[in-house]
Amino acid sequence: MTNDTGGKDTVSLKGGGGSREYMADFARGRQDLHCESCGFNMRRNSDFGTTSDREMTEQYCSVCYEAGAFRHPAASVDEFISAAVEDIASARKQSTGKLKLQLKKDLPKLARWKK
Repeated sequence: MTNDTGGKDTVSLKGGGGSREYMADFARGRQDLHCESCGFNMRRNSDFGTTSDREMTEQYCSVCYEAGAFRHPAASVDEFISAAVEDIASARKQSTGKLKLQLKKDLPKLARWKK
């Protein structure tokens, strides 16, 4: 296979064929990290929430946690779903109806909501 980009390798030929720039956005590769607030599967750097020092945290996603604080403060799962469902649906590219049902089922199992 010839390279018509002047010697610069822009496409990885190992497993998937994605560009190196695209793949560089993935923070942890195939590691399975989920937000302990909403259950979102975090893979790209932009998926991870940040601490007050602006460092990435592996515990919460960027939809739930930013600059060391929860973006949707809530005392219960129901309050959280009401406050955050639109943002979560947008991030996951899902409709809110099915998502609400899924969140009601899954959230009580996550660290933020376990009592």
